[in-house]
Amino acid sequence: MTMFLALLLGAVTTEAPQVVNAGFETVNERTETPVGWSFTSLPNQAHLVSYKTAIDPTVTKTRALSISVVPNHPDHKVAYNAHQDIQGIVAGKKYRVAARVQARGLRTLPMVVVQCLDKSGNKMLAFARTEDRKIDNDVEEWENVQTEVTVPEGTSTFRLRIGIPAEGNAGGTALIDDIRVVEVK
Repeated sequence: MTMFLALLLGAVTTEAPQVVNAGFETVNERTETPVGWSFTSLPNQAHLVSYKTAIDPTVTKTRALSISVVPNHPDHKVAYNAHQDIQGIVAGKKYRVAARVQARGLRTLPMVVVQCLDKSGNKMLAFARTEDRKIDNDVEEWENVQTEVTVPEGTSTFRLRIGIPAEGNAGGTALIDDIRVVEVK
């Protein structure tokens, strides 16, 4: 019975990729960051970027991820992002990863990145990201961004990253919401 249950649960988890807290509604009250996500920063320089959830004024009581780069950010080539490893991905299948984004004071649109890593976690087997789109004005209406990737054999980790490069975006803020990972048939 235990083996049957394990096989059944394994089948269920491989059918649909699961993004934890995809709408950023569950928040760590102490840090104000969304639960289920990890965040990048330069070593010993976490003050250069701020991650938190923000209430979306266009939709009552819904939250989005806010990533803000300090105005006096040094000229470092770094991408600030929230990330998590997605479960339920199957090698050989193609997936579309999408999000809704807004931009305030940025020169590039927020990005979605996917990395397919081997068992060691050191070798990248596939990489996909949304278009690197330059912008001249704020994006105040929600805009959809997406990318697609076919998962290679040998993929052990399907890492999803959402964020912005610091370069050219000092003083700007990205809002990101409604992350989706769906199989493309």
